[in-house]
Amino acid sequence: MYICRIMKSNFFFFFLLLLPFFGLRSQEIAYQPTKVMFITTGDGAGRGTISDGVVLALQSFNKMGIFVRLENKSVLLQPEVLRQYQIIIAPTIRSYNDLPLPEALTFLSDAEMQNLSEWVKIGGVLVGGENIGRNTLNRKDRLTTKGVLDKTTWALSECFGVEMKEMNTGAFALQADKNGIWSRMDGVFAQTPWRLVPVKPASTVEVMMQQTDGKQSYPALTVNHYGNGKAVLLPTFRLLHPQADGGLSTAQQIDKFYQWVVELSTGKRKYPVYVNPWKDAHTTAYCQTFDDGGTPEQYRRIIDFINRNDLPTIFFVTPHIRKDVQVLLQKEKLISLQGHSFNHPDFRKLNYGQTLNEFLLNRNYWDKRFTGFRFPYVSNSFWGMYVLDQLGFTYETSIAANHLEYIRGSVVPYNIPIFKDDFYVSLDLLELSQIYRSDWYFYQKVLDRKVDYNTALQKKDANRFRTYLFEYFNKVVKPNKGVMVFLGHPMYSGISKTTLQPLQEFIDYLKTQNVWIASANTVAERWNKLKDLNVWVNEQDKRVRIEIDSPSVIEGLSIKLPQKPEKVDLPVPYRIVKREKNYYLIFDAGGNQKFELQF
Repeated sequence: MYICRIMKSNFFFFFLLLLPFFGLRSQEIAYQPTKVMFITTGDGAGRGTISDGVVLALQSFNKMGIFVRLENKSVLLQPEVLRQYQIIIAPTIRSYNDLPLPEALTFLSDAEMQNLSEWVKIGGVLVGGENIGRNTLNRKDRLTTKGVLDKTTWALSECFGVEMKEMNTGAFALQADKNGIWSRMDGVFAQTPWRLVPVKPASTVEVMMQQTDGKQSYPALTVNHYGNGKAVLLPTFRLLHPQADGGLSTAQQIDKFYQWVVELSTGKRKYPVYVNPWKDAHTTAYCQTFDDGGTPEQYRRIIDFINRNDLPTIFFVTPHIRKDVQVLLQKEKLISLQGHSFNHPDFRKLNYGQTLNEFLLNRNYWDKRFTGFRFPYVSNSFWGMYVLDQLGFTYETSIAANHLEYIRGSVVPYNIPIFKDDFYVSLDLLELSQIYRSDWYFYQKVLDRKVDYNTALQKKDANRFRTYLFEYFNKVVKPNKGVMVFLGHPMYSGISKTTLQPLQEFIDYLKTQNVWIASANTVAERWNKLKDLNVWVNEQDKRVRIEIDSPSVIEGLSIKLPQKPEKVDLPVPYRIVKREKNYYLIFDAGGNQKFELQF
C-alpha cells in the first residue's frame, strides 16, 4: 500500500505522534509526525531567554512526545514552513513577543492572517489570543465604527468562527470550562477592562467556556471547526501563563490544556508509535560539565572521579588555565574541551567585533573548532548568541534552569530566539540549560579568607548540595523527561573528597534510574541527526508498517510501542526491552529502512 509522504522538514522532532491522512480505506491508516510551532521572540533583553509560559509549553509537549520549534512572526509569510507543522501557538501577551509593537501578534497584515486561515483549513490546529490581528502593521485599529471585528476588516473572523466586539469586561467572570481544567474566576479583567469578546458564533463553533457579567453570558474559550482544521480562541492568553508570574493557571492546568489541544489534532490511534529522543530507550539524560578554575590537585581529584565513574565530561576553557593543567585535560579520553572565551569578559558589554574576536581568538589558541560554548559568569548576550550561530556552534549552555524556586530556563532543549532593536531571528543554536545552583553556590565559603573552611563546614555544605542535586533531578528533570546539565568547578567540587561526595552519590543514583549519561556534545549531535529523521507509519488490522529515512546513522534509536509485538520483521539487529512498564524497539537507524510489527 502506498504511504502518502509529507515534505521533509528542515526541523527536527523528538517523538512521533500520529495524524491520519484521509482518503484511505477505513481499515488502513497512514500517519505523519505531529509538530508544534510556538511563535515568540523571547522575552526580557532578547538574549535567548523565553517566558515562563513558553517553558511550560515546551515541557508539556515534550512529555507527550511532540517537538516544538520556536519561531518569530515572520514565519507567517512562509506558507511552505507553516505546512510542516500541525499545531501553531500564537500568544498575544507581553513577554512572549517583547519587541516594538508592530512585531507583536496583535499587529498582523491581511496576508499573514490569510496564510494562517488557509493553514487551518487544510488541517492545522491554531491556538490564538483574543487580540490576534486586531491592528494593521501601521498600528491602525481594525475595529469598525460599530466597535467590532468582522470578516470585512478581520481576515481571521471565519477561521475562528466569530466576530469580536469591544466591551467593558471589568465585572466579567470566567465560568468553569467543559474540560474541567479551570473553575470559575472572578475579577480577571478588572485592571484592563476594555477587551474584545467573541459574539455571533457560527454553527461550527463549540463554546468551551463562558464569560458573564451576571446578566448576560458570552463565549470565552472557543474551538471552531474550519475546513479540516480547528481554531481555538482564548479569552486571554494569561490562561496559558503561570500564576507565579501574573498568569491565571497552575502548571498542571496548562499541561491539561495542551493535552486537549493535542487531542484536537491527533485523535486516538489503535497502535500509537512514538520515537524516543534518548538513546537506547532512556527516559532522561544527564550531561556533566565543568568550567575552568582551580589548582592542579583539584583538577586531578575531578579527573580521577571522571575516570573512576567512566563519565564523558565537558570542560569549558579559556587560555588562562595553567599549562600543566591544559596538558592534563587534553590527554584524557573522557574529557572534551569547549569554548569559554579568550579573556573571560562580560559579553553583555561587548559589541559585535569584540564578541567575534573572543570566539576566534580562543578557537585559534586551542587550535580547535569548538561546537559548544558557555558564557563567562553565565551571562549571555544578543551578539554572543548571534555570532555563535553564525560560526556554526551547535549548542550553548548558559541560560540556567531553575523550577525549584521559580520557572527559569528549560530542561527541554530548544532553539534560541533573539532580538535587538528592530532585528529578530530564530536561531538553529540549541540551548541546553544548565542547573541553576552550581557547586559555587554551596562551596563559596572557600573564597572567604576569614573563614576556616574545615571538614565540618564542608560536610554541612555538601549535604545541602546533595539535597539540591537529588531534588532537581526528581522534581524537575524526571517528570519532564528532560536533560540535566551539571555545572561544576574543580576549585569547588574538587576541594576535597568531602565536597566531591555529593556528586559521587548522585552519579551512583543516576545509574539506577534509566538515565542516558552522555556528553553535551553527544546530546546536541543526536538532536541534529533527529531533525533530518523522517518516519511514516501505516496501520492495518494488527499490522503496523514503518518506514524510516535518515541521512545519518542514529545509534540506539528507540521506538516506544503500545504493547509488546508478537512479531518484528526488521532486517537489521534489534532489541525489544521493557523500561518503566513500556516496551521499546531499539536498533541503529540509517538510510531508508522499512519494517513491520504485528500485534
